Amino acid sequence: MMTRIPENRIKAFIELIESQASIFSAENRVDLDQQLDKFPEDVESLSNAITAWCLQYLHIDLALNQKLDASDDSMPGILRSITETIREPQKEDFKKLIKNQMRKSFPETTTETKPSDSNQ
Repeated sequence: MMTRIPENRIKAFIELIESQASIFSAENRVDLDQQLDKFPEDVESLSNAITAWCLQYLHIDLALNQKLDASDDSMPGILRSITETIREPQKEDFKKLIKNQMRKSFPETTTETKPSDSNQ
């Protein structure tokens, strides 16, 4: 088994939100949305915070570990495309990527304040 580097765990978590959104209950989604702002910026600490959060929800932790095990063997297409897109992300970019993916996958729970387009 390959050593799991923090970047891979974060990317796998983003992919999990994208490809298996249904495993996140409304409670999980709200909790993650609230906790994400408190997560640290640096990659290793962010990875550790994601791990700690997932351990509160064992079904999510299990799914994440399955995704990491699969990517140890062969990197899935989606993860590969994320890896190619994210060459060398700045540390705060990972949190932004998680938030953006949450907005796409959980539109009903993420209440990110955006300027309204009512002027058009």
